[in-house]
Amino acid sequence: MKHWFLAIGLFFALIGTATAQNVEATAKVQDEQVAVGKPFALDLTLKVPYGTMVEWNPFATDTLSAQLDILKRGDLQRTADADSNIIVQQQLTLMTFDTGYIQVPGLQLSTLNAFTDPIQVYSSTIAVDTTQAFRPLMPPIEHPVSMKEMFPWLLGLLVLVIIGLAVWYYVKHRKPKVDENGEPVKGPSIPPYDKALGDLENLKEQKLWQAGKLKEYYSSLTDIAREYIEGQFQVNAVEMTTDDILKEVRDLHFEASLYGKLKSTMELADLVKFAKYSASALESDNAMTDMTDFVNDSYAHYQAQQAQEEEEARQHA
Repeated sequence: MKHWFLAIGLFFALIGTATAQNVEATAKVQDEQVAVGKPFALDLTLKVPYGTMVEWNPFATDTLSAQLDILKRGDLQRTADADSNIIVQQQLTLMTFDTGYIQVPGLQLSTLNAFTDPIQVYSSTIAVDTTQAFRPLMPPIEHPVSMKEMFPWLLGLLVLVIIGLAVWYYVKHRKPKVDENGEPVKGPSIPPYDKALGDLENLKEQKLWQAGKLKEYYSSLTDIAREYIEGQFQVNAVEMTTDDILKEVRDLHFEASLYGKLKSTMELADLVKFAKYSASALESDNAMTDMTDFVNDSYAHYQAQQAQEEEEARQHA
């Protein structure tokens, strides 16, 4: 009887091993020479035995690696081959802004333990033939605008006019809320310091940079700083560039270390947002800490300055 159990167990083990060996994951590019800023296709294929449950990797982030952006995710296609294997395919459209050799990393296409092999492509700029003379620009092609083309714009303009008139009528004729003394009732407002701390805590709980959403993380972080500086110190920071904000904050005479935390965080955010810089986990974590320190310490500086001004006013009264 023990021999039968042993034989049955060995049989199922061999079946599982054979199934695992039949799982194949491949990744291919149509050309290993790609151009900077030009999309190229990555074809992904997973072959599994019939009846195998496949949970496909959704590739939910905007990047495949620090050098490769995902522009488009094609539809999943499922077919079968002559050996009754299930073939699952998807095409990713990628783009890189770096030059030189770029590695497409090995990818796990599903929860099955099967990975594609890494692929190395070469990214180069577009070659320009400097021996050829400059050619004149093509003149604009004149094409009459038909009423059919104008109709959506005219309809949209009419809708905007109607909405504008409705808003104007509402604002002009609405009755403001008043209290028992006939004074307008103002809604509750959150002090800039309290709002900034609350927004920073909410941003920290979202864990954007941990999920690879660096641009969203740094955009939110700098927006919180701009709103706080504008509300607390009456600086039009929301409409300013980073350099203009730093110039205005420098005139507030904060300590050098406190000013340095704001400066390093704002400049790092600009690199991430506009230069595709891939900030490290340590840099992203320090950015949150430095911005929180700036809000707390600058508010303490503001309170101390207000107390000093009140004391001087009492002494001269």
